[in-house]
Amino acid sequence: MRGVHLEWRSGHSLVNVMRVCSILFLLGLISLRAGQELDQTKFERPSIVDSNDPGSELYVLDTWGTLHELRVTAHSLEEYRTVSLPVTLTPADMAYSRAGGQESVLIAGSQMGRGIVARYALDGTELHTWTFRNICSGIDFDAASHAAYVATSDSNEIYRVDVQGTDSKFVARIPNATKLGPLAFDQVGGNIYVADVAAGAIYQYSMATKVSKVLVSNLSTPTALSFDSESSRLYIADPGRRAIFTVDTRSNKPIMTEFLSGPLKSPYGMALILSDRMAVADYGASSILVFSSKGALLFRFPPKD
Repeated sequence: MRGVHLEWRSGHSLVNVMRVCSILFLLGLISLRAGQELDQTKFERPSIVDSNDPGSELYVLDTWGTLHELRVTAHSLEEYRTVSLPVTLTPADMAYSRAGGQESVLIAGSQMGRGIVARYALDGTELHTWTFRNICSGIDFDAASHAAYVATSDSNEIYRVDVQGTDSKFVARIPNATKLGPLAFDQVGGNIYVADVAAGAIYQYSMATKVSKVLVSNLSTPTALSFDSESSRLYIADPGRRAIFTVDTRSNKPIMTEFLSGPLKSPYGMALILSDRMAVADYGASSILVFSSKGALLFRFPPKD
């Protein structure tokens, strides 16, 4: 075996060794950070979902602050892109929007202690933000007027945001509510449905009469609302009761009935998609479950091995 002879000349070799060590350390740090970023793209703890108008694409926000974009097929969901949102943003609700020829998602929540609605292109580019004095907790988009309706949790107020402009206008205050949460808009009926997450109730606010009333109650903590304009049914996600409920809003005496329960652990979000199906974000199972209009489980994402 031949020995290795090291010759030190004016300290240059020592400097080179130190440089090599520094480079190796930096490479290791970069690798560690890359691994952390890779972990953030994993599909874990989905909490907020919405779909585009045809229901052919699904947008899912998880607790990492990652937006997952999924294509809806007849028998599966296929992920094709992930986008990381700012770490300072705390989302509460999300709505797909298309205004001015630009597809985007509107995210209501808080940032740096203030209420915010942020509009992002589907590639993650920030298009515009609207700030509020109070925390934003619910949002839905009105395609006819290119406006979004926004609920605030600590003032129990509803605002209207011009998605193609910069204005935000006060609409109403729900006087008897405790803490407003997610919101859904009925374009045909001109009604706003908003959850009281503290009282376990759903309020209906009429744009025509300017009057609000309790639609249904006896919920646990409703975390998402979705309105089906064709059937005039409101769907409610309640992770506390591990179920999705539905209400016929045309009824003179609205009654809440259970639409889904079964395999659900903690359904935080939901969205209506193609073929009268529903996609449910099950936070506890780290999965999106897709159900038929009859409540039968069809498939999930990620698929089981």
